[in-house]
Amino acid sequence: MTLRGSVRVASDVGGTFTDNIAYDEATHTITVAKVSTTPGNRALGTIAGLKMALALQGKTGASVKYVGHGMTTATNAVIQRQGARTAFITNAGFRDLLLIGRQARPSLYDIRVTRTPPLVAREHCLTVRGRLDASGREIEALAMDDLEAAARAIESGAIEAVAICFLHSYANPAHERLAREFLLQRLKDVVVCASTDTMAEFREYERASTCVLNAFLMPVMDRYLGSLTALLRDAADGLGIAGVTPVMVMEASGGLMTIASARRKPVHTVLSGPAGGVVASTHVAKLAGVLHIITMDIGGTSTDISVIRNGVPAITRDAKLENIPVRLPVIDINAIGAGGGSIAWIDDGGALRVGPLSAEAVPGPACYRRGGMRPTTTDANVVLGRFGPDTRLGGEMLLDAEASHRAIRNAIAAPLGLDVLSAAAGILRVTHANIVRGIRVVSIERGHDPRDFALVPFGGAGPMHGTPVARELRIPRLLIPPAPGILCALGQLVSDLRHDLIETRISAHAALQGDAVRGIIERLRRHGDELLSADGVPEAKRRIETHVDARYSGQSYELTLPLADATQWPALPQAFHLMHQARFGHHDTSCPVEIVNFGVTAVGAIDAPELPRIAHGAEQPPTAACIGARRVFYEADDPDQPGQWRETQIYRREKLLAGNVIQGPAVIEEISATNVLYPGDVARVDRFASMLVDVGAPR
Repeated sequence: MTLRGSVRVASDVGGTFTDNIAYDEATHTITVAKVSTTPGNRALGTIAGLKMALALQGKTGASVKYVGHGMTTATNAVIQRQGARTAFITNAGFRDLLLIGRQARPSLYDIRVTRTPPLVAREHCLTVRGRLDASGREIEALAMDDLEAAARAIESGAIEAVAICFLHSYANPAHERLAREFLLQRLKDVVVCASTDTMAEFREYERASTCVLNAFLMPVMDRYLGSLTALLRDAADGLGIAGVTPVMVMEASGGLMTIASARRKPVHTVLSGPAGGVVASTHVAKLAGVLHIITMDIGGTSTDISVIRNGVPAITRDAKLENIPVRLPVIDINAIGAGGGSIAWIDDGGALRVGPLSAEAVPGPACYRRGGMRPTTTDANVVLGRFGPDTRLGGEMLLDAEASHRAIRNAIAAPLGLDVLSAAAGILRVTHANIVRGIRVVSIERGHDPRDFALVPFGGAGPMHGTPVARELRIPRLLIPPAPGILCALGQLVSDLRHDLIETRISAHAALQGDAVRGIIERLRRHGDELLSADGVPEAKRRIETHVDARYSGQSYELTLPLADATQWPALPQAFHLMHQARFGHHDTSCPVEIVNFGVTAVGAIDAPELPRIAHGAEQPPTAACIGARRVFYEADDPDQPGQWRETQIYRREKLLAGNVIQGPAVIEEISATNVLYPGDVARVDRFASMLVDVGAPR
């Protein structure tokens, strides 16, 4: 999609801060603004942040031709169970489908384990007679009197949303469509979702779960995105937004969707914020000539981790949110409860723990001056001198160092018999251990050697913790992007519009002939092209990618293989054997290959902004960027050894020039984040203002 105009803007709404970016197409300059998230209506913080970013650009009232948006609204609604009061309708005999789920247990040998309860209470799980077989043939007509009874129960239960999932509807959606139309006509002000409108794929539990999630989120997201649309319209003159300005929403697959699509299918926005960070990290890393990266996005509440090989983020369709399956293409992100606002506490065994509970934006860490009394990772960084006495988070918030000392002393140091300094260093060590475990899950446990990657720390807190995490995993290099605290917002400016389509066709590979394969592929490609056309994507900017999900006959899981066209069909089994060997360490050429799904990814390319290039300077410490020095405490790599205070040079990042070299220890401050170089680190600035850091050996 070609966008012409003077300014593009984007915002990313996090749990603590809302990050905003404005990009001037004519001058290739970027301005950023961080404002506190407004929990009552997150759209208010978005408008305030966009206005601030434009004001810093000197472009208030300019012509804004594009608005990107990422948020945690859907994710938070699920975690906090603040979605719509939802009912579920399925076939007679399958009322407990959501409750039973799969046999997989969160803890294999724990007989007392408690499963996450479904989003729909059992009394709101309703059934109707009617059945299709696995081929989609009707063997029992849909009972309309059962649907009428279900409608009466929905009315009496004050239900806001209904999810419908019938067996084998992926093969024939007729029953679901009939039920949906009946309920839409019968019920007023009730959202109705059919599973095949969200995910036309086999496995009824995952399909039902995804459909329920979509229904659960629709009223919440419709109100939120409706409020955002109205506020953007009301602020149009101040923001310079025209009536035709596209507002694009980040989705979990790393692509973009229109705001209208997001209101219809809000389940696609789950984890949308972290996905933007992965896309932007990949883009910035490519500019630096780095193709293998591990992203470490540390925000206020969580650390989101992903592995990118050869410049391509890993996509999974087996994601979960709060142990609820989300059977949609999403970037493979491991989110753990370790952020700047993660609360430090002592467990019943007397061990120091950090997270997953967060102080969030309100009251926030103790140093925020908002009434927070409990110590957090941010408070530990304040005590250790990572922030100076005049540091203002986001350029606005002045920190209260005494409050941080008091919170850590009362909650951690005194109960454990430690001094405040040792307690603060201990909080960081525990935080780093949590993050290292999270990275191991998506790297070492999946056959990736972290030493082959660069670590990309970003988010408001990421660049403070890059070196100790990298040292623990023997990662040799950090890549710290420009404006790392707002990188997720940048992702919305460099992402493409995307639609994912799936058609289940379970069959032995040998039984599917070339003409049949060609017909399936052409039908899916045509549908994808129609969706891009409806989004207004010019034909020259459209790209259609096809793939298949295959497995050995008898397996219960699949691998996804690219399939450019039907001519590659005969070679597919050999490609599957090779992929199976690479993924699992073994393969069996004597076992027949079975096809499960055909898929299409329809991409509408958006011209990525050209990131600003900075002036070149000398390959030496940048004296002009140095604004002073202060003592900073660096914890030892060995927990049995004390750390030490070191006199540390302080730099302003916006004053750095390409080619500058900075020796650690050093602190590089900027509006969106604080970057900490440990002793032994050596940072070099590239032409796009990224810092490539050679990590010093453990000390």
